[in-house]
Amino acid sequence: MPNMNWAWANLTNPQLQHVAEAENTLGADYLLVYQPDRSLTSPAVGSLSGGLQIASLTPSQVECLQGLESQLQAVVVAYRKGGQ
Repeated sequence: MPNMNWAWANLTNPQLQHVAEAENTLGADYLLVYQPDRSLTSPAVGSLSGGLQIASLTPSQVECLQGLESQLQAVVVAYRKGGQ
């Protein structure tokens, strides 16, 4: 993808509930949901701080995450707090 900007996904309440359920199921501290931003006025998603790291997932957990991405039509990244 050529220099695509990403923005926080605009999710409905039912979609947010799916994300919360997936966080619990996967044991991730945070699931962040992004969608491509085609507007020229929105700033790109900034970097994360606070010691967050990409969560290690098993193949079945990755499959669950991919199902959620398909359902939300977005990219979902699982993070964990640093030092865990």
